[in-house]
Amino acid sequence: MPESIFEIAQLLTQDDADAVMFELQDLPCVNQAEVDLVKRQAWVSHTNMISPEDIAAALEDAGYGSKLLANDA
Repeated sequence: MPESIFEIAQLLTQDDADAVMFELQDLPCVNQAEVDLVKRQAWVSHTNMISPEDIAAALEDAGYGSKLLANDA
């Protein structure tokens, strides 16, 4: 399974982390996700049916701009 790590500068509170986690878990083809508030990062395990760019776009639509830090496809 591909894994992607995103930096999300807008992660400032636990409410932000919860919102990002909800958004990630609601995406099709995402198997698992974790949000690290301290590092302001999200780790996502997903299938090849969704690209890191699609995940970033969904986060952007939710109001959380992100930067792809790593992608283990």
